[in-house]
Amino acid sequence: MSNLDIFNLDAEAFVTKAKKENSEGTEFYKPYPENGKDGVYKSLIRFLPNHVDPTKSKIHKYYVYLNDPSTGDGFPVDCPSTVGKKSILKDMFWKLKNSHSAADQELARSFSRKEDYYSLIQIVQDKHSPELEGKIMVFKFGRKLNDMLEAQLKPEYGDACNPYDLFEGKLFSVHTRKVGEWNNYDLCSFVGDRAPIEINGKRMEKNQADMNTIMEYLKEGPDNLTQFEYKEWDDNTTDRVMNIIKNTVPDGRLVNEVLGGANQSSSSSSTSTSNEIYKEASSTKVGSQPETTTSPGLSQPAAPETSSSLDDLYADL
Repeated sequence: MSNLDIFNLDAEAFVTKAKKENSEGTEFYKPYPENGKDGVYKSLIRFLPNHVDPTKSKIHKYYVYLNDPSTGDGFPVDCPSTVGKKSILKDMFWKLKNSHSAADQELARSFSRKEDYYSLIQIVQDKHSPELEGKIMVFKFGRKLNDMLEAQLKPEYGDACNPYDLFEGKLFSVHTRKVGEWNNYDLCSFVGDRAPIEINGKRMEKNQADMNTIMEYLKEGPDNLTQFEYKEWDDNTTDRVMNIIKNTVPDGRLVNEVLGGANQSSSSSSTSTSNEIYKEASSTKVGSQPETTTSPGLSQPAAPETSSSLDDLYADL
């Protein structure tokens, strides 16, 4: 059981460690520019702790969107580097990226990681979608907004503020617009002074009655935030990933170097080499073992595990 109290949050627990989607039925908050006024979406939100497990109030994950050139099919796959484990996807990216071949460098884009963060939020004010005000939703965001969060938690100057704190947090001003083809979040910021959460127009106080009200309110929102955590690859995922690698990277020797498996033979044909590599990789549980070595740009240290249940704690509120 975690010792983190939802009403007395430890700011350190919300800083993303340097290691460290089944979204069916999940209500995401989507403040997209095209849904705003004149190409700009503005709203006020408040970050909320995960009442199921406050230590997992912010979920972080790396993933790679893979496309199979032989079928045209594509799918996202969690990158084991999220939890500090060996990742053939990350290693393949850097092997191709550092190649002297321009063609290999272009292929590296096929294995480029993307990064997402997930948190629960309260919609405080939204003139574009007023029906959402007061609701608790899941907010998916990127590194730029996470940097803003962590700048509050560990500021270079001034006093620290934990945005997830129910009594000492700040509101967050969402301001999204299009810059080129991409949604831009540069103008987002934390605003105002620290203040308690408001529920149905009433500012909560740190007493037993209001804490009970807060808990009941939080339970009205999504309780499955941890569904977005990194998921270990099963045999089917491993097989699909290796098949795409085989179909994407024509030079089997590069794949073999990344796997660190089969010996190269100058007399072997490229087809037989690729088949040997695929055979070996298919029998390997990719991402199932923590990394034990460190290579610049290729690997990360293993991440610690955290507990996930606070039922007994909430019973004492």
